[in-house]
Amino acid sequence: MLRKLRTLIFKGRAKAVIFDYDGVLNDSLLALRTVWNEFYKRGLSKKYFETDEEFSNAFQGDPKKNLLCVGVREEDLSLCDKVIRETLPGLDKDMKLYPGVWMLISMLKEDGYKIGIVSNGIREAIEYKIKRYSLEDCVDSIVGHDDVANPKPSPEGILKCMEQLNVKPSKTIYVGDMESDVKAAKAAKVRLMVAATYGYLSLSKNQQERLKGADVFADSPREIYKRIRNG
Repeated sequence: MLRKLRTLIFKGRAKAVIFDYDGVLNDSLLALRTVWNEFYKRGLSKKYFETDEEFSNAFQGDPKKNLLCVGVREEDLSLCDKVIRETLPGLDKDMKLYPGVWMLISMLKEDGYKIGIVSNGIREAIEYKIKRYSLEDCVDSIVGHDDVANPKPSPEGILKCMEQLNVKPSKTIYVGDMESDVKAAKAAKVRLMVAATYGYLSLSKNQQERLKGADVFADSPREIYKRIRNG
């Protein structure tokens, strides 16, 4: 009887949760700032970020737009990608899961949700970290910027992830922390867009304005779980 009731409840709610990676699951702010300052040191950009707050206020989640804004020439974008692949492995110690994320993902998986990740980062690097975090059995799909022609704020990555998870937008919840996440989720017509406010934009002076358009906000992984269960 309880199993039948749980099945009926599950049919009426979302079946998949797709997460942005950096700033939602993975705390990599210091590592990313280090990489972007490496662009400056190699003469690719014109901006050096002294503090995490300065970087947070400038970072918008759209990698190409961000790079062009700090003076990277369009013809040098591929060189920046090469720098990222060279530099990130050495910054492993500067990245960690946000407190409560491991439990969040584990509980959602136990509840029967399909779990996906859509990031403007490199898929191979994300797969490596997910294994290091012992979450590879919980995550069903990972889509990086190298898997799509148009990264976020385009909905292409979310649409591809939903296709891999075999779920409809009406049964999908998306969790992100940047304005590019809000735009991508809305364009993909997901059931619910949850804005995580504890990530990078927690240091931004205009976080609420930048996340305008999100359906609900969550200030912790615990709150994300509640939002998902109510969604």
